[in-house]
Amino acid sequence: MEDKHYLYWLANIPGIGCVKISRLIEYFGSAHDIYMSDEDELKLIEGISEKDVHNIIKSRNEKKIISAYKDTVNSGVKITYKGDNDYPSRLNNIYNAPFCLYYKGRLPYEDKPAVAIVGARNASYEGLQIAEKFGRELAGYGVQVISGLARGIDISSQRGAISVAGGRTYGIMGCGIDICYPLQHIDEYMLIQQYGGIISEYPPGVKALAYNFPMRNRIISGLSDGILVIEAGEKSGSLITAETGMEQGKDIFVVPGSIMNPLYKGGNSLIKQGAAVITDTMDVLDALGIFYDDSIEDKMRKNDVLLETSEKIVYASLSLEPAHISEIAQRTGISVQKTMDLLISLEMKKLIRMVGNNYYAINL
Repeated sequence: MEDKHYLYWLANIPGIGCVKISRLIEYFGSAHDIYMSDEDELKLIEGISEKDVHNIIKSRNEKKIISAYKDTVNSGVKITYKGDNDYPSRLNNIYNAPFCLYYKGRLPYEDKPAVAIVGARNASYEGLQIAEKFGRELAGYGVQVISGLARGIDISSQRGAISVAGGRTYGIMGCGIDICYPLQHIDEYMLIQQYGGIISEYPPGVKALAYNFPMRNRIISGLSDGILVIEAGEKSGSLITAETGMEQGKDIFVVPGSIMNPLYKGGNSLIKQGAAVITDTMDVLDALGIFYDDSIEDKMRKNDVLLETSEKIVYASLSLEPAHISEIAQRTGISVQKTMDLLISLEMKKLIRMVGNNYYAINL
């Protein structure tokens, strides 16, 4: 077996979670050494029960481990482990950080701001519209949107993010990465893999069990620089995410609501605890230290009036997130050569800028 097989084995031992894995790694030094350890050594580790020792020893099956790893990777699932170069640095210092992450698409960019948007599953029509608006506008400013793909506020914010050219959003699952939960969000589940990523600490095949979701909330908050709460009731799971975020030192933002509406009771309570009141996207950007003189939507609307039809199509396909000319051509259905001509025209009008080799973004 190779190192990747030992790591995969360690991440998938029944009953051995990230806390116990941390203790084992601290004592033995590596997954390989844990695999090679004997029963007496394992019994010396604090917090490792006899049942754990039994599970560790029983799971040592080289043929099954290599086969399971191969099946996982061949299914299009990528894996990262704590300590790897691509493991999200935002998670390194959170309590009970996941030892392993499975993902489809990609992981969040380290150098770009990220905001979690969470709230009620049974949200009002107004709440759904607010969530989609924030998701769309934050993505338009290059902010990555983190959420849980759940009904209501979560999925609305993520729909808003993927509606923006170059918008990035990441769905954190409370089940195996190969399971779309809830199933009715399968279209978004597939699209998010193109415009961000689907991420889970649970291996493929793990069902969406109730106690998995409070655990995954620490990852939603951990991957974010701030958490935006929209319509959270008094006992909402979103409050777990926000409170975990507070413990992690993250900024907490709340869209306020009527004191008579139970959907706003949890959010209003967070405001009393010091969360920031948010009424528009600029409030979030200011808190994150992202300052723009003009609204991106207003500016694009003004510029749109000045453009020819083909230029409008190309301009509308761009955002603050740089896109390669081939991607722009694919989005617009215009040939690469014609797209290049239109990009040059837009650049001469100072409406867009070239970022790197054949990558373009709107100019604010």
